[in-house]
Amino acid sequence: MLGMAALLYLLTAVAGVCLYLYFVHPVVFIHFYFKISVILSGMKLNYTEIDGLMICYGEKGKRRKNQPSMILIHGFTACKFMWAPLVKNLSHDCHVIAVDLPGHGDSDTPSEDEDLSHTETVQKMRKLLRKLNFDATPFHLVGMSMGGALAGLYAAEYPEQIHSLTLICPAMKTPVESPLWEQINHALENKVEEIHTACTLLFPTTASQVQHMLNSVQYHNGWVPTQILHGVAEFRKKYYPFYARLFNLLTEPDNHNLLRDCAHRISAPTQIIWGEQDQVIDSSGVQVLQNELPNCVQVDLIPRCGHSMTTDRPGAMTKAILTFKQKLQNTR
Repeated sequence: MLGMAALLYLLTAVAGVCLYLYFVHPVVFIHFYFKISVILSGMKLNYTEIDGLMICYGEKGKRRKNQPSMILIHGFTACKFMWAPLVKNLSHDCHVIAVDLPGHGDSDTPSEDEDLSHTETVQKMRKLLRKLNFDATPFHLVGMSMGGALAGLYAAEYPEQIHSLTLICPAMKTPVESPLWEQINHALENKVEEIHTACTLLFPTTASQVQHMLNSVQYHNGWVPTQILHGVAEFRKKYYPFYARLFNLLTEPDNHNLLRDCAHRISAPTQIIWGEQDQVIDSSGVQVLQNELPNCVQVDLIPRCGHSMTTDRPGAMTKAILTFKQKLQNTR
């Protein structure tokens, strides 16, 4: 009886703590959810130093002879967590590395005077992959959104390292402007110095703004408790100074067409995946890349899917990537 009473007391105390955190510090639940999702995907966390910055990456599986590893590059304001649904769906026979870019996730943030350009980030990616001994073994590079632009730039710069390339809703200026690009162009036309202040979609600070962000990046949206929305806003706030610096740089006109302008130099077999209802980077970019890429072998337009494909249609995305990989195996 005494043991049962002690257990009930313990459970009551735990429930009390959980309720307190939920209503007072919901950001704790967001941290916990992110970490648990990464762990359940099968990824183990590792750290290494590049140019004085500690870079975190998740890894699942082991390298196998004659089977290219998959390197995953996340989008703006995201991290390795965004890849958890994909990695979870992949078998342990597939070796996967999901990188936290500088200033994102659990990687260190670059100093105020450090170059944040895509060119510099590609160089850091190169140093990281060299340190992980990917010099002699070509790999399958996968990038989403900003990560898609970076993956394309990397493939153009280091073609000998790329076995295959998958671009998912890659960041670029498209023929049809998305609502986000309309905001960016309006801010540029009005000579707004801090572009991020005019594009609040990616910088939500309230629960309602977080809900608006989720509605904009996903096609499928269910009910999310207000406290969780508050937690998401609080979680992101600590990254905002860096995000603002990066966003203001990347929205400069000279950076709008980086992927399009280097596409003709990408020789690796390339796959394009895009959500038909993408409101962040319009899917009209597919035709632009198809016209520029010399070796585009597969295009997957995913219906009922927005920009955040890993949360909207992770199964369809996984199937598209595996079909691409199988197609390449059958033709080599």
